[in-house]
Amino acid sequence: MKTSGGYIEKIYASVLFELADQSGILDVVKDDLDSWTKICSMEEDFGKLIVSPYFSTDYKQQLVRKVLSDKITDLTLNFLVVVIRHNRTGFLTRIIEQFNMLWQHSQGFCNVEVTVANLITDEHAQGIADRISEMLEKLVNVKINVNPDIIGGAIIRYEDKVIDNSVRTRLMNTAETILNRGKMRVRHEV
Repeated sequence: MKTSGGYIEKIYASVLFELADQSGILDVVKDDLDSWTKICSMEEDFGKLIVSPYFSTDYKQQLVRKVLSDKITDLTLNFLVVVIRHNRTGFLTRIIEQFNMLWQHSQGFCNVEVTVANLITDEHAQGIADRISEMLEKLVNVKINVNPDIIGGAIIRYEDKVIDNSVRTRLMNTAETILNRGKMRVRHEV
């Protein structure tokens, strides 16, 4: 179930976000969706049943109402039922991701991607996040990627900016400088 550009996910997430915001329960709905994600990951059979074409829509709706009716808000519960009714459960993970992105943006968070050569500890990742947050004077969500090809250093992506301080790039730039200087000398000697 792939959509071009995630159109369905964005529409569903936007509608839920607007309804939650208008109702003044944005944080509560985010917590509800986090609970849903946790339930589906902890109870794999439940998650599989919800997306399975072998169970009727009515059965899935009843099950979700029975399991979650006293655990999440009516808005979130009704939203999940609508997703099930319209056979969009295969999109639910991406819908929740889109909702979370909207929520983070509303809270002033910005996304930063950091690529490093080796796996780092959670403590080190938090230190990087804290430092970037301090430098940008914003709340940040830092996604750490590991790419051994960069050899060392880091590549930081924020909005449309890229700061490439990787060892690979520094070596390539140094080699290019050396080659260009060599070409300049050859021209002068001729």
